[in-house]
Amino acid sequence: MHRRRVRGGSEHGVHATGEARIELTDCGITDVAMTGVSVLERAVATLTGCRVAGTAAGIGIGSPAGSTVADTTVTGTKEIGVQVAKGAAVSLAGIRISGAGAAGLVVDEGAEATVTGGRVEDCAGSGAVVWTGATPEVTGLYIDRPGKNGVFLAEGAGGTFTSVDVTRAGFPALHVAKGADPVFRHCRIRDCAEALGTDEGAKPVLEDCTADGTPLTFGTPAAAPTNGRPGAAPSPSSAAKTADGSDEPEEENLEDLLGELHELVGLDRVKQDVGSLVKLMQTVRRREEAGLPAPPLSRHLVFAGNPGTGKTTVARLYGRLLKALGLLRRGHLIEVDRTALVGEYVGHTGPKTTAAFNRALGGVLFIDEAYSLAPAFAGNDFGTEAVATLVKLMEDHRDDVVVIAAGYPGDMHRFIGSNPGLASRFGRTLLFEDYEPGELVSIVEFQAGQHRYELTPTARTELFSLFEAMPRGEGFGNGRSARQIFQEMTERQAQRVAELTAPTAEELISLEAHDLPHPAAR
Repeated sequence: MHRRRVRGGSEHGVHATGEARIELTDCGITDVAMTGVSVLERAVATLTGCRVAGTAAGIGIGSPAGSTVADTTVTGTKEIGVQVAKGAAVSLAGIRISGAGAAGLVVDEGAEATVTGGRVEDCAGSGAVVWTGATPEVTGLYIDRPGKNGVFLAEGAGGTFTSVDVTRAGFPALHVAKGADPVFRHCRIRDCAEALGTDEGAKPVLEDCTADGTPLTFGTPAAAPTNGRPGAAPSPSSAAKTADGSDEPEEENLEDLLGELHELVGLDRVKQDVGSLVKLMQTVRRREEAGLPAPPLSRHLVFAGNPGTGKTTVARLYGRLLKALGLLRRGHLIEVDRTALVGEYVGHTGPKTTAAFNRALGGVLFIDEAYSLAPAFAGNDFGTEAVATLVKLMEDHRDDVVVIAAGYPGDMHRFIGSNPGLASRFGRTLLFEDYEPGELVSIVEFQAGQHRYELTPTARTELFSLFEAMPRGEGFGNGRSARQIFQEMTERQAQRVAELTAPTAEELISLEAHDLPHPAAR
């Protein structure tokens, strides 16, 4: 099958069994009730450049005969993205798995798998799961935002994991069960709740691995918060980078960072405010270097704005700017919300808030939807305890952390008024205004340029009209809506181009008015 589509159906999209041989190139399998591509018994499948989306499971390899999957995307599955069943064998190269309802990649008991490159993103379960007796060879895999572990190794599992990156995992980035003996080489853990979790009797080998730039070794308290010193826990949503695994992120130039800020679409008022803050802090820094007392200055900020207006992006840049000014040790960003700060029972909230705060030491603690810590009808809500804990910690570590509270403009007044100590600590509010239609078009064009697409003049005009007519209600996501529309345009374009017998290079990159998710553009 070459450039064909399989859509709908009550069973598998493509099912190979017996000793069948199938080859799928540039094919799309969508919205089937079972597995997108199922390979059983001694069948062999070769998939290249395919897309599997909206299926119950993505790709299931149950044959030991040795299948190959290359440059293939699996998105939005209800269950596992790619499963290599017991005793099966497969080579995966450049696989991209996103939005799986369970684990992204599962290598079952005794299965053989070679994984080269690729990404696993936004899965509800672990990014990669390796069961007992399986020893996959994994190289260059990037795992981002798994709901559980980045890599989970069951009892007695093994394998070699080289240059594997795990970022923003909700559980320990690497979990190694009893008797498992994987080898991790040149792996980088960033922005995760913890770096390494092991059961008694686990035997992982760690060679030149880092957690937020700190060397990671087995048998040391690498996952215990230690105020940012070597061995500290990785920091969720940290933007800190290292070139060679050293403890400190690489130095960045202040002018380059300001240039990066001004390249952002829109946000003129925010750019001006941040520029003023930078000049003020430069003066503070010079006075300190001259031996003069520094004027009173609160670095903590309130970011007030609707969703998708760039608050997290600017917060990350703000931390890096303060690092470049020498006012923060690391400049990394920790992004949290109510669930990361508020406990479920009495006595749980204080330690939970403190643990999140400690991960931000030396950098920025970004509290999204901060107003949720101070609900309108609080009663016995534990959010008030989290706020009280934050106020004390901000005072205790006032020179070693910056706290940014973000949320809807109307609700942030309630948050600041919920505790007398907040008003004195958050001395400045930056207002993030909604994007204008032309700015949203620019965001789509930027996304298109990054992915080698081009909008036709007609598509650009129709896109402007689409944004101009779009309701600005509660569901409007600003830049997030623009990115979603770009994604939908690429999906519509892919379906359109798939119908062409021999599309030209121009047709492959052009986004036309027909690709817009709007009746008037069809």
